[in-house]
Amino acid sequence: MGLLAGADLQVMTDRIYQRLYSAFLAHIGDMLAANTEEGLAQYLDEATGDTTLQAALLGAAGGIDDMGLQAGQQTVARVLTNWTAVNAFISAVSNYVRSTDGGSYASLAAYLSGNSVLLHPMVAEVVRVALGEGALALSGATVAAMPPLQQCVPFNRVYTGALGALVDDTTDAASATAADVALFAVNGDKLILQSRSKFNRVLVGLSTLASSNPTLTAKYWNGSAWATLSLTDPTVGLTVQGGMISWTMPADWEPSNDDDAGSPARLNTAEEGEYYTVIITRTNGTLVTPPVATWLLTVPEAVVNGSGALYGLPQPPLAIVRITDTNTCVVTAIQNPSTRFLLPSATGNALTLRALTAIAADLTFTLGYKDQAGAASTQAQSAWSGAKAAGATQNVSLGADTGLSEITAATCAITTAATSGAFAIEVSAFARAIGAK
Repeated sequence: MGLLAGADLQVMTDRIYQRLYSAFLAHIGDMLAANTEEGLAQYLDEATGDTTLQAALLGAAGGIDDMGLQAGQQTVARVLTNWTAVNAFISAVSNYVRSTDGGSYASLAAYLSGNSVLLHPMVAEVVRVALGEGALALSGATVAAMPPLQQCVPFNRVYTGALGALVDDTTDAASATAADVALFAVNGDKLILQSRSKFNRVLVGLSTLASSNPTLTAKYWNGSAWATLSLTDPTVGLTVQGGMISWTMPADWEPSNDDDAGSPARLNTAEEGEYYTVIITRTNGTLVTPPVATWLLTVPEAVVNGSGALYGLPQPPLAIVRITDTNTCVVTAIQNPSTRFLLPSATGNALTLRALTAIAADLTFTLGYKDQAGAASTQAQSAWSGAKAAGATQNVSLGADTGLSEITAATCAITTAATSGAFAIEVSAFARAIGAK
């Protein structure tokens, strides 16, 4: 019989994934780059004062502009996962493995499980489009679908300095290899953060602490004006390695590519993007030593399907842990894994701790979580030894447990002499290597 080897199917589906994801990333980037100088909605708004015309077209124009943003990424991905040729291939595989020649499996899920096949999460979405939402379930439990990555991510654009002379620090802010993002050198200087996704956290690793609080204020675009954000700032104006500045997510946030000067100026006339933008401003005139950042990351908005469940694209991290004093930490649970996929496990070093700031001492972290069955559990991790630079990682162990279904902040604990610093709990690798196309 011509049985289909599981390893062969994995190679073929990995190649499908590479085609899909390459097209997805290029598509999103091209959409943003093509919005040179301004998007359709902003152009229509500025080019005509005809309220009847605007009422008829602004909503639809804005929908096109927003396709490149996080809210539109699931739609773009669904277009790709509806690719007729790919769906035909998945259907052909399903038909074959259920045939006599293919092994007479009861379903594709039974074949995948019986042959220990793991599918990339985006390929899992293709299978569900081709065969139905339950195509990767046996006895109500998901099989074969690897969990999506869950990580902190760089901003899409970072600008620093004075309006009219802004420095594009996007590349430097995304890298932890050098202390090269100078912030708030003079009163009135800006830190402008842009993302395709809505965000309400700035994760900042500092190489130089501010000598005093520069008194930071923040604004976002609500569609008609720059509105104030109320900051929660454990960094105390970047004078402490507090790791995270946050705010309540505004319900009326609209994408923009303007600055907050009374007469709007494009932040980037070569690539509009209409990103979600936050402008942070120094308002204190006295600052002997301005802060310098190693890197700046954020927590992206979750990408969900029509039922509100996580989609097979990169997602927010599991949690952020801030060290607030000796042997003391605050754990902020961000995004639990989805049962549409296999639960993340320690297999292949998929679960990691990643330093968001420098951490000056050894630490031992105890992870509080719920296991694959939903039972409460804790697991003390191996000592994370030595001073850690931003970006340093340590693998997470779950002991005998085979999956993590939820972070339980209340049962997490830390032992360390460090009094400040932050790290993320992430799903940072797939359960196996993904081959090239």
